[in-house]
Amino acid sequence: MAKLIFISPYMKGGRDAARLAHRTRYFATREGVQLLKDDNAHLPATKKQQKYIQRLLRSFPEAKELPEHEDYANAPNRQTAFDLIEQIHEDFVEPMGSRENYLDYVANRPGVKSLGEHGLWNVDGKVVSLENAIAEVAQHQGNVWTPIISLSRENAERLGYTDLENWQALINASITDIAKGYKIHPDHLRWYAALHEKERHLHVHMVIFSTDPKEGFLTKQGIRSIKSALVNTIYRNDRLHIYEKKDHQRSILQQEAEEQMASLIGQMSTGTLQNGKLELLVTALAKRLQEVSGKKVYGYLPPRVKRIVDEIVDELSKDERVAAAYALWQDLREQLCIDYNQTPPQRVPLSQQKEFETVRNMVIRETLRLSEMNFTFEDDTMPDELEPEEQPASSTQSSARTIYQQAHFYRRAKTVLNDADVDPGEKAMALVTLRRLWEEGYTIAAHQLGKAYRDGLGSPVDQVASAEWFQKSAEAGNDCSAYALGKLLLEQGKFSQARIWLQKAAMQKNQYAQYRLGKLLLIGADDVPKDVDAAIRHLKDSAALGNQFAQYTLGKLYLLGQEVKADQEEALRYLSQAAAQGNTYAQYFIDHQNDFNGASVGTTVLRMLHQMSRIFRENAAQPAIYAGMQIDKKRRRRLQEKRMAMGHKADDHEDSGLTQPSQ
Repeated sequence: MAKLIFISPYMKGGRDAARLAHRTRYFATREGVQLLKDDNAHLPATKKQQKYIQRLLRSFPEAKELPEHEDYANAPNRQTAFDLIEQIHEDFVEPMGSRENYLDYVANRPGVKSLGEHGLWNVDGKVVSLENAIAEVAQHQGNVWTPIISLSRENAERLGYTDLENWQALINASITDIAKGYKIHPDHLRWYAALHEKERHLHVHMVIFSTDPKEGFLTKQGIRSIKSALVNTIYRNDRLHIYEKKDHQRSILQQEAEEQMASLIGQMSTGTLQNGKLELLVTALAKRLQEVSGKKVYGYLPPRVKRIVDEIVDELSKDERVAAAYALWQDLREQLCIDYNQTPPQRVPLSQQKEFETVRNMVIRETLRLSEMNFTFEDDTMPDELEPEEQPASSTQSSARTIYQQAHFYRRAKTVLNDADVDPGEKAMALVTLRRLWEEGYTIAAHQLGKAYRDGLGSPVDQVASAEWFQKSAEAGNDCSAYALGKLLLEQGKFSQARIWLQKAAMQKNQYAQYRLGKLLLIGADDVPKDVDAAIRHLKDSAALGNQFAQYTLGKLYLLGQEVKADQEEALRYLSQAAAQGNTYAQYFIDHQNDFNGASVGTTVLRMLHQMSRIFRENAAQPAIYAGMQIDKKRRRRLQEKRMAMGHKADDHEDSGLTQPSQ
């Protein structure tokens, strides 16, 4: 188990120093301190050792944190007793004596990582004058703390803390938190440190004090905060790769947990949900939200409305799929805490879990869609990232390389760009290869260049360059590129430009372009007027090509009589086509075709369940969240750019609203 030990004895200033020094000498010199022969090491600890250890522990209860105490408790023989006594003297007894002797001891004792003639260092690196440092500590009128930070050798070697440089970096990175823990202003903090190496562990001895003798106070909470800061720094890289540990059993458990979570997310994203209580709560929330003025996000709502939101979240969490996923997420987070010797956080209802705050705003967003009677498009899972077909040989081809050679280089470059483990330099060369292929007339290379700049593959994200390359590929006749460009422009809020390229792709019978163009025209946008007739034509074209989302949209329109005359027969025809492809929303409307109001509320509840799958997917790597892990950086960046392009702040979790098409 990875464990960091942090203990902090101290030396008082003033008249108490002499008394403490006398007490120290008594402990250090009394008869029976060290009673050990090598051939008797395995024998039970002597009575003198036991009594002396008891006295030491009464005087220094923090010594129970030492690994030597754990060894002694598990096997109280003469060797473990001797080791414990020796370590208590080193960490507790010595600091209570002479300050001069202690600092000299820290800088020069056997096992110190030397920086030349001694091993003492501070924020400026090696201490130039040991004598001046000793004098400064000895003459200080206030309290002086002597903390010890310790790692077992196993963990030190695994985490890279066998080198002095890494310990120096750790202390420097954590010094502000250390000052805060000791209630010392950072500008007043003075400290010295030395790294000591022993057979079983490595540890840093520090001397800490304030230039203001009246300043400084250490509490149990302060110790916890300092330890937490050190742990967060030490184990950051280890935490980021917690699920990549080589331990065989852990790998098995990891895989099982990942598979289980993926299964639950899949069940949520495609499953059905009928819950009368939820429907009543959603109806009540819709009414309350209509009465509320101002910003309709959780943090701005009155307490009575917040309570309804919380009830909805907690009722959703009772669904066996959601409950199982949340329990698994908590299990993984708690295991992470245990692995790093941290107290697992208390389990709380989903509505109160800070890591799932977006759930509450999701509930509000979906309810607003219901209360405002806005048409929704349940197409979050539409698999529309298509690749253009590899181009055939052309009579205009001017390259000395054959079309087959070009295809080989194209496939290899595409593979390199999409491989997360490939070196960045190799990715950059793949971009060069694609540009060369484009110059040779291999036009689909431009599509991959557009994707590379859009997604940050081999280069920083560059939406301008992405649009330029997609356009080159589209103008060469690639409908997938025209569609990708249209999508990119939609995400940027450039609706009129998006319409042009979606129309170009739609004319080439791209079913996804036909569907998105239909969505755009059905709702309209700032610079694209609403055109229901054109929207229906494009949706029907997409539906005829087998697009289940177009089929579902048409079915819902005809069933509810929105924008078109109600036609139950036509509605059921399209809904049945979508349901046959596994569209759960279509099946829900079929089951509730005679209960339009119930279907509307029920669909909202179903959307909430499916949105839960998205939220769990983003949190699935987390306890990740707890450890600082995040969803894929590329994906997060794209989502943030999308929100900002649509007029939202970078940290705004609100939906794009219902005045423009959902993306």
